[in-house]
Amino acid sequence: MEIGALLKRGFAVWWRYKVLWALGMLLAVVGRGGYGVTINTGVTQPSERLEDSVIQTVLAFVPDNVTPETVTGWLVSLGVILVVVWVVLLFVGSIVEGAAIVQTDALAQRGQFDLNGSFVAGISRMVPLALMDLLLAIPSLVVGIGVFAAFAGLVSSAVEVATGGPSASMLELAMMLMLGVVLCLLLPIGLWGLFLAVFRPLAARACVLEGQGPVASIKRGWQVLRRNLGQAIVVWLVTFGIGLVYSIPVGAITGMVLFATDANLLTSFSAWLVIIGLLNLIFAVIVGGLLTSLNVVLWTVGYRQWTMTAPAMQQVYAPVR
Repeated sequence: MEIGALLKRGFAVWWRYKVLWALGMLLAVVGRGGYGVTINTGVTQPSERLEDSVIQTVLAFVPDNVTPETVTGWLVSLGVILVVVWVVLLFVGSIVEGAAIVQTDALAQRGQFDLNGSFVAGISRMVPLALMDLLLAIPSLVVGIGVFAAFAGLVSSAVEVATGGPSASMLELAMMLMLGVVLCLLLPIGLWGLFLAVFRPLAARACVLEGQGPVASIKRGWQVLRRNLGQAIVVWLVTFGIGLVYSIPVGAITGMVLFATDANLLTSFSAWLVIIGLLNLIFAVIVGGLLTSLNVVLWTVGYRQWTMTAPAMQQVYAPVR
């Protein structure tokens, strides 16, 4: 099947079986959507020095008479909590994604709706899919730990400076350290993320649809990508273009709403939280969920075509016009 016919088929399946839209929204809720809302706190003013702005931001959330050691302990605890939450979402997201892939495949090939069976299949593939993602996330995790450690040093220095410690040179040193870590690792991690954007959807479908293990799924995904690199890149470009079209108005609307209400993280936290929550509900979950379901359909239809694991194409595609 030519790429044009493949994309047409994917859009037809997505439009006809609107139950997939709800699964896309559920994927967005568990953090697998990829379409969010940019959050701008509006803290830094042009006339402020960067370190002064950092100190104001930190002190806005830190009680009086707190030592840098206490803040470091809080940050370590926060880091542990974030890791636990990430692991929980990793496994829960694997269930939902597995169910979405299985249900999409069943509807695309046979017009069969079996949501319960899809989630049973998602649960059965939860551990392999989560472990596969864990393997693929190792480079990003290493970078994340380095950035978090640099950020902890920055916050600790800000508290020490603000509570009468040494000069601001310590804060500037911490900021330079954090910036250096980010800049040194930004390019390779960006390239790795770009590769995963094309590769991971194929590996995930190898894991879910073919019952492969974590390592075998990665090998199978790489095999499919090598053989169908051009068409896979086209599918990714379509999803990337959809993301660009989504992000431009969403970013503009978010900025206008925050500016019109004068809500920011420091001066009006409650209003800022409500506005950001509503914007994420509308755009990241509802609109982003619709686009997420389209991504799932395009990659699933493409994977079936590229691996030729489906029955005869004429029979498979007959239900959808």
